[in-house]
Amino acid sequence: MRRALLVVTALTLAACGSDDEASETTDAPAETDAPADTETPPDTEAPADTEPPDTEPPSATAPPETDAPADTEPPATDAPPPTEVISEPALAAFTPVGQGPYAVGVATITVTDDTRERALPVDVWFPLADVPGDDTPRHRYTFVSGDYYESPRAFSADAGAASDDGPFPLVVYSHGSGAVRYVHSDYTETIASHGHLVVAAEHLGNTAIERVTGVEIDGNQVSIDRPLDVQLLITALTDASHPTAGVYAGLVDADRVAVTGHSAGGYTTYAAVSGVDTEFGTVPADDRIDAIIPLAPAVGSGGPDNTRLTDERLASIEIPALVMVGSDDVTTPVDPNVTRAWEVTQSVPHYRAELVAAEHQSFTDACDYLEALPTNDPPPTELVAQVVEALAAEGCSPDDMPIERVKEITNTLAIAFLDSVFRDGEMITPDNTAIPDDFVYLVKS
Repeated sequence: MRRALLVVTALTLAACGSDDEASETTDAPAETDAPADTETPPDTEAPADTEPPDTEPPSATAPPETDAPADTEPPATDAPPPTEVISEPALAAFTPVGQGPYAVGVATITVTDDTRERALPVDVWFPLADVPGDDTPRHRYTFVSGDYYESPRAFSADAGAASDDGPFPLVVYSHGSGAVRYVHSDYTETIASHGHLVVAAEHLGNTAIERVTGVEIDGNQVSIDRPLDVQLLITALTDASHPTAGVYAGLVDADRVAVTGHSAGGYTTYAAVSGVDTEFGTVPADDRIDAIIPLAPAVGSGGPDNTRLTDERLASIEIPALVMVGSDDVTTPVDPNVTRAWEVTQSVPHYRAELVAAEHQSFTDACDYLEALPTNDPPPTELVAQVVEALAAEGCSPDDMPIERVKEITNTLAIAFLDSVFRDGEMITPDNTAIPDDFVYLVKS
């Protein structure tokens, strides 16, 4: 029944445009008896009237002088030297990162691939130079229905308001199948607030609007288009002469690039690095990418019915990776999706976090939509409300990990990982941090 619900959910998501140490003793000598029958010697009288001879007492003489003994080292012994006791350092507590030091600006641009005739809507999240005033409205993420979700912290802005502390690392986000580019804005905003420029494109042909209208393109074509979209964004956002992205390219350090994505976006994350071969075409491997963060990735088993991302392609991935997934995910279960990628890829270092009782939509803003949309004026359309409620069943139910805890774990690990790759920061590991018991954490290095 749940699987059926998920199918309905996926089909309706498009309506709103979102998707660890005695000393040795001896016996005392035995007592002996005194000798028996002995008498004291007889008394004798001293001779009378005798004086001691007239003699002089010997003169006092000083003892002969001797040289002081030369300094000598103490004789060597076989006793072991004292052992220095070294105590293990205490592990740090797992502390959520929260909002970073920067306010976040959001802008929407279009990036076009003339070769494929694709004009992609793209959101850009970036650090702002100043914190806007309290009267400045927050950015609204608007669905195709006209309904919207208002960010609790990001502001609509353009490149002119960006911080000049850059250049910043570039992070490309890829949304899930049948979703929208801003479906995980809490995550993309948090990354930007910690000093990164984040971009996300709408993967045309595999978005919410195509799903609801029944015009999604063939999955094999999608598997080619998605990683090409990511590579297109890297090219555009590192080209200062680009007609629409150039003003943001000036904020980017082209030598620090990461890719992250959810579900089909997790597949896209791997595929953009490794490359893909299908009957619909080939995606070349991209060596500009320095790190990846797949979230609940749709990697599949790699069997005969799932050969888009082969073991050979996966095995070519050697860059640092952090993969996160919910233990209760039934859409892209841990096995085979995460276990296969964990075993086959050659990433060094490689981190894996399984959030206990988290589900597939735990890595989106579905729970925030469920809470916030009913407070809008006007209230959400009936179809959007139904879609959000259905999505929320897979991540926002009472027995699921609370969404605020999901955010804490996801955002904290992601920021620590990016800092360890791009800023000489220290990644969270079981060697330096007391890992909470609400996620299973594995490390390969």
